[in-house]
Amino acid sequence: MARHSNSKLKMTANYRLKSARVLKGMTQLQLAGRVGLKEIEISRIETGRADANAELKRRIAEVLQKPTFELFNA
Repeated sequence: MARHSNSKLKMTANYRLKSARVLKGMTQLQLAGRVGLKEIEISRIETGRADANAELKRRIAEVLQKPTFELFNA
């Protein structure tokens, strides 16, 4: 059961990230360029196939002009 809950939290965080990017009017490619990643890496983070480290979370939040905690869990 805990695994299911973690998956649900991860999906929620991924949705928040994607929503913030779309509301900002940015493509994955544009966000990737601003934070120094490849587009596929942003896609992997948004779909939950990859996790961002603390520094990357900070950079993404800065570009999207959101507090890190609003975009990512913990």
